[in-house]
Amino acid sequence: MPRKRYSFDKLEIAKGEARKATWTFAGQQVTGEEIAYAVTDHNFPLRNEWEFIVRVPRARGARVEVRPRAAPNLKVWAELPDRSLTFSRSTRPPHVGTYYCPIALADVTGRQSRIVIRSDERELLPAWFRTLDRRMRAKESVRSTRGTDANALVALVPAGDHAAMIGMFFATKVWVLKERFTIRG
Repeated sequence: MPRKRYSFDKLEIAKGEARKATWTFAGQQVTGEEIAYAVTDHNFPLRNEWEFIVRVPRARGARVEVRPRAAPNLKVWAELPDRSLTFSRSTRPPHVGTYYCPIALADVTGRQSRIVIRSDERELLPAWFRTLDRRMRAKESVRSTRGTDANALVALVPAGDHAAMIGMFFATKVWVLKERFTIRG
């Protein structure tokens, strides 16, 4: 059965209220701004209304967090309000000034929360990632790393482009779960 052709252009994203907020990330208290977004995913005719929160920390260099506040009432998406996608600053030229997130797909088997994609696995991604091809890099090309994730595949987004960040959540979590896509058997 062929996979559905999801399109980022079919995401209708409307900015809502912004407010000062405090939250916890990785056990640390963070202060900044929470911005609400209403999202309609027109890739689906029904059950396509979402609410997202984008958390922008006050501290320079801290991670921007994107998470759904409310998801359509479908079993496949029930866990998504407990998931987030984070974006870090790129520090290597020529990408300084952009943000990146790892391409970490939701695990449809439920054995783990996510599957981090390596740069050599790019061609195995579903078709909706083809439009992101020019924005994908190996992590080592956008930020130095001391760990073992230098070969992780990341996607770049312009600073402050919350719509693109929300789109990355759909690409790596929502559509992956709906299609039951897995990259590794």
